Amino acid sequence: QEQQSFRFVYGMTTGPGTGKRLRAPLSLPVYVCEYHDEALRCLHHAIRRRRIPFEGLTMVHLDAHPDLGASESMPAQLVLESPHDLYVALREDVGGIAQWILPAVYAGHLRCVCWIRPPWARQIADGVYNVVVGSAQRQLPPGEEHSRKAAPRGVAAAVKAHSAVRRAPLPSEGMPDPSTSPNPPETIHISCAEPYFVEDGTFRPAEAQASSKPFRLVVGLLPVDSATILPEVIGPWTLDVCLDYFACGNPFLSQVRPRIAAPFAEVHNTACFRLGPVKDVANFLTTRDAFDAAYRSVLRNELQAEAERVAEEAEDGSPSSSEGESERDAARAALLTALAAFLPEDRRAELMSDLAEALEAARRSELEQIQEAGDMVTLPLHAVCELELEERLAAFESFLEQICSRLGHPGAVTIARSVVDGFCPMRWLCMLESGVLAAIRRRLGKIDVLYADEMDALENEPAR
Repeated sequence: QEQQSFRFVYGMTTGPGTGKRLRAPLSLPVYVCEYHDEALRCLHHAIRRRRIPFEGLTMVHLDAHPDLGASESMPAQLVLESPHDLYVALREDVGGIAQWILPAVYAGHLRCVCWIRPPWARQIADGVYNVVVGSAQRQLPPGEEHSRKAAPRGVAAAVKAHSAVRRAPLPSEGMPDPSTSPNPPETIHISCAEPYFVEDGTFRPAEAQASSKPFRLVVGLLPVDSATILPEVIGPWTLDVCLDYFACGNPFLSQVRPRIAAPFAEVHNTACFRLGPVKDVANFLTTRDAFDAAYRSVLRNELQAEAERVAEEAEDGSPSSSEGESERDAARAALLTALAAFLPEDRRAELMSDLAEALEAARRSELEQIQEAGDMVTLPLHAVCELELEERLAAFESFLEQICSRLGHPGAVTIARSVVDGFCPMRWLCMLESGVLAAIRRRLGKIDVLYADEMDALENEPAR
């Protein structure tokens, strides 16, 4: 009865389990949105228009980010009660653009997601994960008010304020903040123990979840992993493409040169405790906090040393003394040694050498932004040239040809630009959007391109 009510709330009274067949579309719906969380609304529209079934879908997801986060405060039950309030909650959440897939899993729409990552995205290890997605009360370590995806407090506040200006608000009756309730609601969780989920606070063992749904997550690269990924795509499917799959920026490091940022990200990504699934959550978080303290100490020391050099030069009118520089070099070496203890032994020397060079070459403004970004420095960052984009678009089209020859056409396609958020460089938007649409037309035939800012009108149209 609850599932019947859920279908009624979403206006999804046709499709599997309702005694009526899906309509064969005259043309393939291709939805283009700016913010990736809007793709969920587009999927709901495709379901209501009977272009894709209500449940049991596989989504092939090309993106530089997994987008498999979950809100710390949004009640899981909201997914089943009010699509409108769900869209509002995602839009208002600091991490909402990365939290739209798991609600679709919890609702039963998606049973499998194939995350096809670019080589420079390493948030989740390649492999096949058979897990569950359900609801449970959120449990954060004492004093930890934000998940990893919410970013450091200063950056999160800036992003939230920016989001309030740049996004057109949806009309709403006003939703109470569930995080202020003495009995916080159950939120969405996943039983995958990869560090990505543990650090976000979304991991919970299957036996600790309620109303759980089976979920298969496949992670891999193209083109080398296409033989592995293709067999995992079974039954009706949708295609989702974020343009930052082809060219990716990191808005938290907008003023930092990539060659300076890279060693900081590599130190984070290579830390021993982040290699492999988490077996002891408490020990993992304790080690992570110790690593963060050592990492922050390196940055604080560097900024303090730079301030001392400026003060000495202003006082004496000449560069700082060799004695002062020797003391600062010794302090840096000691802090780097402490940080190196968290890294694999066979790579410590290489990683510390690269980091020392970056510290030496970085401008003060770069170090300040790296410090403010915290572990958001690990978000993918990859500058490209036109030739590389042409090669990546050709590889995408080849993959599309392979998967369509095996499974037929997808029921719907969603494309996220992700330019305004700073994840896809504006320079490449026109080339990438037109290139992706052209590849889809060549391989899938007639398409009907719909835009997210038209959704209010589209949802009021009678079903065709």
